[in-house]
Amino acid sequence: MKALVLHESGTPLSLETVSDPKPGPGDVVLRVHANAPDQLDVTVRAGRFPDTKIPLILGHEIAGEIVELGNYVEGWQIGDRVIPYTYITCGNCRFCRNGRETLCRNLTGYIGVHVDGGYAEYVKVPARNLIPIPEGVSYTDATTIPNAISTSLRAIKGRAGVRAGDDIVIVGACGGVGIHGVQIAKVCGARVIAVDIDDERLKAAKELGADLVVNGMKEDFSEAVMDFTGGKGAEVVMEFVANDATIQKSFDSLATAGTLVFVGTQPGSAFSPNPLKFVSDEYVVTGSRHVNRAELQEAASWLAEGKVKPIISGTYPLEEGEKALTAVAENRVLGRALILPTHP
Repeated sequence: MKALVLHESGTPLSLETVSDPKPGPGDVVLRVHANAPDQLDVTVRAGRFPDTKIPLILGHEIAGEIVELGNYVEGWQIGDRVIPYTYITCGNCRFCRNGRETLCRNLTGYIGVHVDGGYAEYVKVPARNLIPIPEGVSYTDATTIPNAISTSLRAIKGRAGVRAGDDIVIVGACGGVGIHGVQIAKVCGARVIAVDIDDERLKAAKELGADLVVNGMKEDFSEAVMDFTGGKGAEVVMEFVANDATIQKSFDSLATAGTLVFVGTQPGSAFSPNPLKFVSDEYVVTGSRHVNRAELQEAASWLAEGKVKPIISGTYPLEEGEKALTAVAENRVLGRALILPTHP
């Protein structure tokens, strides 16, 4: 099969012919129809993610169909349309048993990071990681489920508990995850303040329902939040960027008893909040790490029901997958850009 292979951190991906994957016990092989590069892929290629498999076929936001079943696979058939859950977990630790698989104490790794992923014509994944693609949802649209939609849905609805009437700030609102978060927050009934650094992409956030858009390169977004809310601040701030330029401003944007949720992070970023504010204003600062399987299925339902529009700004054949990943790395993509392998 054809695949894009990373041989050395920081180097371009190499288009090669490699052996087709073979399923082990409990595995399936998928024909990959679409794959969405994201910032995790950028981090992996740059060599900034621990214990990465090298050589490696990247890609974890995969949509495909089952073409081969390993021994002991039950409940799935050849031809089923599916997306795989990224985390390869033990299923037995206390976190796995309680629906918090991303905190698995015996995590084997991630698809597309520690085992080969979907920048290829075929990929092998554990059958227990599969989620069905809802009827009527295309393979291309389904690539937004594994991360772009589900990560925002968990952070906004699950971790922050956004309610109707809340003001929510989304920092990094025009990235692959944030742009879907704008829509999710509106479905929850919140007023959305979208913060990004590109005016053209902010126009798209406005069209998708953002009540206020702020270019963080041109103005202090914490001041804009306070002006917009009449000095109250926002009940929720979603940090999809979390660099030295945004963290303190996110903290300063909070309303009394507000919640700051870190979803994306930058290596080495830090801030020094006043501990008194946690007592006097009862601030809550927390994190949100990807999703569990149930939340992934909920995200699939939201997409199928039309609650969220998948934002896909471009497609590339497998042969040009390096261009797609570079566009993501350079923040030139609104929503998702897809790699589409072609099959005989």
